[in-house]
Amino acid sequence: MPVDVDPVGIRRLLDNLLENAIKYGERARVRVSLNEGEAVAEIVDTGPGIPEEEYDRAFEPFYRTDSARKSGQKGSGLGLAVCRSIARAHGGDVSFAHSGDGFVVPVAVPAAYDPSLKAVA
Repeated sequence: MPVDVDPVGIRRLLDNLLENAIKYGERARVRVSLNEGEAVAEIVDTGPGIPEEEYDRAFEPFYRTDSARKSGQKGSGLGLAVCRSIARAHGGDVSFAHSGDGFVVPVAVPAAYDPSLKAVA
């Protein structure tokens, strides 16, 4: 799926999210789709995720959820803030959701083109 992005930045974003998914969820899956002109990569893990009431705070620099602090896993609380910054610099965003599949972190950036749109002549 073509996207116009800085490959180093997007790799850093995805590496961080995958590392978090494995660190806190033990297992990670990635789904990629095209949705209304956006390329969407969803990182899905089997961990507890982030409580909904902490979704916004989780993107603040140096913030770590209570469960992350108690987990004994190393972290500075900067990763998610950096991920959101990179996604937004590309015209996209990062968010969170709980689903039947697990904890989902969708990353959306504008696609270079949307094949579902028909050219107007």
